[in-house]
Amino acid sequence: MTEVLYVSSVPTAAQFQWMKDMRLPDAQEVTYGMPEAGFKFHTLIQDGLIRSGARVTSLVGRSATSAYYRAGWWRREVERVGPDHVVDHRGFPNRRVLKQTWLAGSLAVAALRWRVRTRRSDERVLIVDAAYVSALPGVLLATWGGGISRVVIVADIYGFMADVSDATDRSPLIYRALRRVVAATYRGVDGFVLLTEQMNEVVNRRRRPFLVMEGLVDHKMTAADNALGGKVRHPTVLYAGALRREYGVETLVEGFREVEDPDARLVIYGAGDFAPDLVLAAAEDPRIDFRGPAPIETVLRAEESAWLLVNPRPADAEFTKYSFPSKNMEYLASGTPVLTTRLPGMPQEYYDFVLTIDGSSPHDVAAALRSALTMTPEELHLRGGRGKSFVMERKNNVAQARRILDFAEKCR
Repeated sequence: MTEVLYVSSVPTAAQFQWMKDMRLPDAQEVTYGMPEAGFKFHTLIQDGLIRSGARVTSLVGRSATSAYYRAGWWRREVERVGPDHVVDHRGFPNRRVLKQTWLAGSLAVAALRWRVRTRRSDERVLIVDAAYVSALPGVLLATWGGGISRVVIVADIYGFMADVSDATDRSPLIYRALRRVVAATYRGVDGFVLLTEQMNEVVNRRRRPFLVMEGLVDHKMTAADNALGGKVRHPTVLYAGALRREYGVETLVEGFREVEDPDARLVIYGAGDFAPDLVLAAAEDPRIDFRGPAPIETVLRAEESAWLLVNPRPADAEFTKYSFPSKNMEYLASGTPVLTTRLPGMPQEYYDFVLTIDGSSPHDVAAALRSALTMTPEELHLRGGRGKSFVMERKNNVAQARRILDFAEKCR
């Protein structure tokens, strides 16, 4: 059996919910701790690894800062999720700087213990979330040699990796120094798992082996039923995600308002700095329904009942080369047709299963919406079903995890 050590800030589902309940009252949903998308992404990979026959030990440094959670000592929590999955949430003092320093040492010691405990195993793999930059040096050192394949998963490009335009606030001086440390650390990596091929030129300066895995969907979504009879009555376009101008939400709203159809509806879920503008837009145009943040189960049901799911992320922004929106994968898995911009990091094979926005202006969005909504509900439903079949067969979390294990074996 392959032994996998998975290092990240991803807690178990129970711990994730507990942390959401424990956040301070003034902590914004979009800024505290680990986002829902990151939690889901890494949780699905670990589930896929186990279903592919691996035994997984997860070392977790929980994403908690004193700005959004209570200070003081957070005790260690070890949870056995299943017979082949143990999650070790390391204890730490929740104080700035001290927390990361403490966890860096704690995770390195735990990795060394895993190495000793699994020394008789024929295949051992270390998988680390690249975003966990403070943990990387110690964990890589603790697992150096001994036939252990060390793989880093890069789900996004961050300021400490390269100086690229993205949607985050950055301190250039701090990140410039961090980039040197990260670049040196990556020299000890055996391989990279990337979401887009363009990422390779930024993070893989030493030309290590790399695998492009643009995303994954939960294999359990195969059983979810997207029935034509379950669609809402009005032609409804839905967006669910972060509400940021950089992600094209303002363009989407302006484009939708150009659509003349009085029966059309735009439903929006999410939170972010554009939310106040959405409240005003909904007051001015009754066809716009802003529902704010909601549980993922509620959003998934709404996605299945909508006529069309839209991702207006601008294709000409530099950061879009270095990311593949998990939202597109979630949309496709719902069985509802997807309307998206032509993102540079999206492989050509996807274009057989999505509708596209050809441009970045509100007029371009309006033209794409009009074109999509001229299709009959039956035509839209058929296209959505084809998209779902594509991702469920080729991009499910078990298949993608198997690819990671095969890739790691070649990196030994």
